[in-house]
Amino acid sequence: MIPLRTAIFASIVTTTTLSLAASLPRNTNVVVCQPNAAGCIHHNIFGHDYKILNTDRFTVMVFLSSEGPYTRADVSITNLTPTPINLYPEDFHIQALATRSKVFLYVPPSQLDDLTIFTRANTSPEISDPEAANPHLKAITIPPNQAVHGRVYFERDPSATPQQVNIVMPIAGTVFKFPDVIKP
Repeated sequence: MIPLRTAIFASIVTTTTLSLAASLPRNTNVVVCQPNAAGCIHHNIFGHDYKILNTDRFTVMVFLSSEGPYTRADVSITNLTPTPINLYPEDFHIQALATRSKVFLYVPPSQLDDLTIFTRANTSPEISDPEAANPHLKAITIPPNQAVHGRVYFERDPSATPQQVNIVMPIAGTVFKFPDVIKP
């Protein structure tokens, strides 16, 4: 009788566990800007190829460039929701897609090699006024139907060859991924 009770109990627990697991939310809050994907476009702005992802809640724009020892992302995020959202750029990162995946972390403005960044911004003829005026993106609350813009810097291996990466940007419960190539 005890083995029968054990089997029945195990059956109930297994069925309940599988039922709960089946009702858990899947990772549907990841949106990838793949070529020809719905909501993903490329747009040339000031000579830069921006990748733009449109969802019913957000519009997110990204452009990657090499900036001295860093990779810089010029970012614009528009909150299309009826409520304010909190944005934390320190949660952003770049994920290398090579066989040995590597994650390049966010570098806060206080830790940037200021001489390299500001010297290039002040002396390089290819830096346009809109680009030089683009501030660092900081943690902020974005009101409904408002946008924020700014630069985000990431670690970079300057000796690496060009590599496929994803720019990963968690924003209010949705993870936006933008495939790109980092050039040394």
